[in-house]
Amino acid sequence: MLLNQKELYDDPNEFLGIVVNETYGKEFTTVESQLRTNNTLKYAYLSYDESVDRAKLNTKDNFYTNVYSEINTMNVLLSKIDGASGNDNLKPAIKAEAQITRAYYLFLVANIYAKQYDEATIDSENGIAYPTDAAIESKPQLPLKECYEKMLEDCSDENIAALYDNNNINRITKCGGNAIKAMILFQMKKYSDALPYALKALQYNNKIEDRSSVLERGSWKLLPNDGNMILYISPMLDSWDYPSSEQLSLETVSLFEEGDYVRDHSDYWDAEYGESDSGIPGCLEAYGYEAYCTPWGFTVEDVMYMAAECYIRTGKIQEGLDLVNKVRKNRIDTEHYQPFSASTEKEAMALLQRAKFIECIGSYINFFDRKRWNTEADYKKTIIRDLGELGKFSIAPDSKLWVWPFPLRVMQNNSSFKQNYE
Repeated sequence: MLLNQKELYDDPNEFLGIVVNETYGKEFTTVESQLRTNNTLKYAYLSYDESVDRAKLNTKDNFYTNVYSEINTMNVLLSKIDGASGNDNLKPAIKAEAQITRAYYLFLVANIYAKQYDEATIDSENGIAYPTDAAIESKPQLPLKECYEKMLEDCSDENIAALYDNNNINRITKCGGNAIKAMILFQMKKYSDALPYALKALQYNNKIEDRSSVLERGSWKLLPNDGNMILYISPMLDSWDYPSSEQLSLETVSLFEEGDYVRDHSDYWDAEYGESDSGIPGCLEAYGYEAYCTPWGFTVEDVMYMAAECYIRTGKIQEGLDLVNKVRKNRIDTEHYQPFSASTEKEAMALLQRAKFIECIGSYINFFDRKRWNTEADYKKTIIRDLGELGKFSIAPDSKLWVWPFPLRVMQNNSSFKQNYE
């Protein structure tokens, strides 16, 4: 069935993760070698060079092409479902799931290829194409505000209520539907509105991955169906271990807490491979074949961190940190674990940001979070990438590198489209 298989190319740690300085990527070519070739997208993101003509270089964008193909599949399904034979009682749930799936995919697109949603500027920002039928190529570029309005329409409470109750990592059920609506509102910085949906999602599934098992195994094993996965989307369905080969930046390595089960008690984050492949001493590389994280889906822990920030941003600081601590208890060994506490929002956010960044390695979430925070005076920051003898590179909160260029093909076929970073 069309709703049963979800896969997206490319991995976020091959482009988004580089810009947010989570990673140097996953190439088996040293960073120094990649910086020598200054006419590539990878160079632009590693060096934070805004002068590179990214639009000209973006001739092949697997993610953009793939995600709109998936959206087209949803639209074809919606156009045919009413006339299809079969049990009519199942059709409302199928239609609701297709609409929410479409909204989720376009939520990803909007936060990569358009600017951050911000009430101060939203009325003047261009967005993306939001196709609701199969004629994808002819769809206009809509204002960003209208794109978010359409996402919320697709994720209506009526649609969420029509979804199936039982969890299914390959499908969007009530758990995932509530989580997706929360994500959209969260990215709009409507924290009080997002919180009830995040909490509702956790009522359907609140199982946290227990990583203390690495103490016995000596390795990190996480299967997609181990219980904490809400929506699993991977480049090769369940046959693709991930984030295998990701090379963590030195700045990311510094964020690990002492006693981290995976870093300190397993062989997953490998310093030898990290330095050999990246050429950067101290870099850690993911080296294992039993961890199946989801690059484009989301987990119980992701929703818990979202709910935690919503609590913190609405004045319930300890309630938020209590959720963070629920996750951390399963990430840090008992010798080193200490519960977080804070007296101010800023103190609590600093604790959350550090822990969440490590939790979300390999996902798109670190990029989306930083892009959102960069429009908030209290949390925006300039990222510094220190590569030692290779130099220091920085990206400002308002850099145009936070917005991806539309593929060259899209610009050639749609004369009315404008690049959103201009």
